[in-house]
Amino acid sequence: MSVNKILFNGLIITMDEKQPIIEAVGIENDKIISVGTLNKVKKEMGSEYELLDLKGRTLLPGFIDSHMHPISFLFLFLNLDLSRANSLKELQGLLKQTATKRQKGDFMLGLKLKEEQFDVPKLPTRWDLDEVCPDHPVFIVRYDGHIGIANSKTLEISGIDSNTLAPEGGEIRKNDKGEPTGIVSENALDMVFSKIQKYIIPKPEVLRENADKTFKILAQNGITSIHGQINEDRIEIYKMIQNNILQNWYAFVSIDNPKKLKRLKKPPLDGGKEDSKFKIGTLKLFLDGTFGAKTACMWEPFTDAPNSCGFCVVDEEEMYEKMKVAHNNGFQIAIHVIGDKGNRICVDLYKRLLTEFPRENHRHRIEHASMLTDDVIKDMKDFGIIASCQPPFINSEYTWLEKRIGKERCKYTYPMKSIIDAGIVLASGSDCPVEEPNVIMGLHALVDRNGFVPEQCISIEEALKSYTINAAYAAFEENIKGSIEEGKLADFVILDKNPLEIPNNKIKDIQILETIIRGKTIYKK
Repeated sequence: MSVNKILFNGLIITMDEKQPIIEAVGIENDKIISVGTLNKVKKEMGSEYELLDLKGRTLLPGFIDSHMHPISFLFLFLNLDLSRANSLKELQGLLKQTATKRQKGDFMLGLKLKEEQFDVPKLPTRWDLDEVCPDHPVFIVRYDGHIGIANSKTLEISGIDSNTLAPEGGEIRKNDKGEPTGIVSENALDMVFSKIQKYIIPKPEVLRENADKTFKILAQNGITSIHGQINEDRIEIYKMIQNNILQNWYAFVSIDNPKKLKRLKKPPLDGGKEDSKFKIGTLKLFLDGTFGAKTACMWEPFTDAPNSCGFCVVDEEEMYEKMKVAHNNGFQIAIHVIGDKGNRICVDLYKRLLTEFPRENHRHRIEHASMLTDDVIKDMKDFGIIASCQPPFINSEYTWLEKRIGKERCKYTYPMKSIIDAGIVLASGSDCPVEEPNVIMGLHALVDRNGFVPEQCISIEEALKSYTINAAYAAFEENIKGSIEEGKLADFVILDKNPLEIPNNKIKDIQILETIIRGKTIYKK
């Protein structure tokens, strides 16, 4: 039996340029079937429908987070959250407290370490961890996921000692005596994770229970669709929790052999229809590291680390071979790049690919696209490359970024206005769990930037587009979501205030009152 509803008596912002504001929207089951004046919608909906009074509130298309790691977010609830530790002493206290509740020898994983907020901003070492956890293997991971610190027991499990060489595109940091300090970065993280998997994967029922929590939090943030990364070794977990996922999930897959993407692109990972809840469309690749880990690939050294320019975590030719396979099999490519040199290398690889194998409507993406010089922006426009950016990075980094990269380079860092002015599609996401999946704070970062290079602020209209219709476009889904139009999915978010009318510095105070996915209320405040 169909459930017909009419939403009315509020501000309805459609994100459809032909009809930006409407009086009412009519839905049948999971689709929008009528939009326009209340009289028109009532007429088109027939005699049986439920009237839902918005009471003056604001209705928008559901928010789309165009870059996140939902399975890593789920793991945050299963392990130790270190984000509130403000000093080495506090970190050690948290670890010691957790160790007392565990049996001797139990593995301990800590996530979201933010050493920048320490009174002395410095990464801990294996010896700092050994001091408080001598009887437990411990591995803690920096909040951006690009650096980890292992204590002595975990180094032993991972087979890392003074003679171990770091893999290409990774570091095993050592002291003056040649002993590993426990700090590993980028590709060297796999040397640890591959050995500790069996200790950190919980039972299926625990995974499902925590998946419920994870996706409810996304709904509380007005998120109705996600572009979510799945690592090859997490595909079974993804299948296991699919019934607990509330959002539509467009997946980009991080996989060694892109030929396997074709085999994965079938149920249950891909429903096979344009409006399927689960889809696989993209190969995810990594080119460099991050600002926080000082591993982003830069032309010039970091201002506060004059001996380091970061590095590429892959061999360019190897990466190009993977790009060719994905591209020629019709897949989209999404490449993680942060540094200015890294973005130049990435765009050059895309230029080479699209010159050698031209393809209309490829919609290849750069994930983060943090530092873009004018020449890179021009080429992104000319070759149709999408900028998939993470506005919340500005909220977390604006206090220390100038110290890391200097004033001059800040001018072309997170250059959202330059991206839009060039005519490049800007899609926004959170990179959750690196950042909170808080779309309202993402909008705040786009329109206010906390004073960081204010010339790059964009309008609230452009900011909303980046979380709706542009994000839908970035997943080839603009015909089924991203705006309130007939025939699209009934994915909505209801806000307590009109974002188009309140001052930019008040955007962050907006409350999400309700989230509707495919016609069903999933969250109500």
